[in-house]
Amino acid sequence: MLKGGMMKILSEEDMEQIHLSALSILWRIGIDVREQQAFDILQKAGCPTNGMRVRIPAHLVEEAIRLAPPTFTLYGRDPKFKIPLEDRRVFYEPMIGRLNILDLETGERRRTTLQDVCDLVRVADSLEHYTLLHSGAIMPHIEGVPDQVSHAHGYFASVTNSSKVIKGVVRGKEKARDCIRMAAIIAGGEEELKRKPNLFTTCNVISPLQFAPEQTEGLIEYAKMGLPVDIASEPQCGATSPATLSGTLAQQTAEILAMIVVAQLVNPGTPVLMGTVAAAMDMRNGTIALGGVEAGMMNVAHAQMAQFYKIPSRGTGSNTESKSLDIQAGIEKTMTLMMPALAGINMIFYPGTMDHALTVSLESLVMDHEVCAMIHRILQGIAVDDLSLGIDTIEKVGPGGHFLNQSHTLSLFQKEHFIPSICDRDSHESWKMKGRPGMLDVARQRVRKILDEHRPAPLDAAVEKELRSVIKEVEKREGV
Repeated sequence: MLKGGMMKILSEEDMEQIHLSALSILWRIGIDVREQQAFDILQKAGCPTNGMRVRIPAHLVEEAIRLAPPTFTLYGRDPKFKIPLEDRRVFYEPMIGRLNILDLETGERRRTTLQDVCDLVRVADSLEHYTLLHSGAIMPHIEGVPDQVSHAHGYFASVTNSSKVIKGVVRGKEKARDCIRMAAIIAGGEEELKRKPNLFTTCNVISPLQFAPEQTEGLIEYAKMGLPVDIASEPQCGATSPATLSGTLAQQTAEILAMIVVAQLVNPGTPVLMGTVAAAMDMRNGTIALGGVEAGMMNVAHAQMAQFYKIPSRGTGSNTESKSLDIQAGIEKTMTLMMPALAGINMIFYPGTMDHALTVSLESLVMDHEVCAMIHRILQGIAVDDLSLGIDTIEKVGPGGHFLNQSHTLSLFQKEHFIPSICDRDSHESWKMKGRPGMLDVARQRVRKILDEHRPAPLDAAVEKELRSVIKEVEKREGV
């Protein structure tokens, strides 16, 4: 059982103060609720309103925190594939749906097509440490697919290329229902979907302090079904939240808790995650610094706040502002991936991205997975017991000997030592003989091998036929 929680940045007093500040924000200032159902739900629960502004009293927030489950499990197409989101266990959600992709052959950025979605999901399906998959359903635009139906085509492309857990969309009531319906077909019906959810989603609160109509509509649909929702805030320090990290934490926490209140009022016990995409704005050019050290720090603090509330968490990692997979990318990706993992964020999102998360790359999926595997080894820790200490073996070898031929070495080195799959550890001479490959070259070769050889578990033919009929219904409804 791999757990983080080793890295902390807030004291107990800090967390209590941030919590009280979040409650103060929700009561003194409130949230602009731009979606009528949520507005009516909060008003009926006793929240004072003024125009679209809704103030939320502390007792409603505390009750919502109490109702939110401290743990829940997500399932793949095969229900034996289980992801328990609990305590400080760490899982990775690679990015699939971005507007842009780096072309595998040319290295140039271009628009992402439906075939790219299939390839990205298939590569992620083959990589062991990627378990929760962002999907084509999230993409508002897939090149060559009408935008009105991109969610249905994107979801189908994702579930046919992976048997892991696939994310659905909340972009309005109808699109949310479409994804839920397709997931229910895969699960064997709505009741089975509720019992073993193979679907989750992300609902973004708009900073500062706003509920957007489409996102909120979608959340309500998922909450009605009791399906897991990652409720995320994406404040930019100095732009859409205070420049200070603590002020941003207080605002972000208030925004997330407000939406958790809605989810629990719709359906008490709805599983939720507390999500963050907090980062600083680079004041020199107005861009978000997702690969900045502040983003890593905010993830650590956010993990602590979620643990304070005993609610599972989602953060970001493997981010970079670099436009190529260069040394800057390596620095920023490793730093932003390791910090949330060591802090115990349950679901770490964004591996595979670059360029402010505006672009995704097949090679980056493979390279980032190598870092995830390294972190996996770190979180295993160091075993200290009679077997691992090996005193008898040390005595047997004695001064001046070697351990290469010892059974202790042969039985334990594969467990104790991380063996990289794409990092170079050859001698200089061997590396030259292989043509002086760089990591990007090796990653590209690995991607091609996966696409040539990896075959995801196929959908049942009857299920596939039913999913295709749903897509046709959606196309007819949308007039495309």
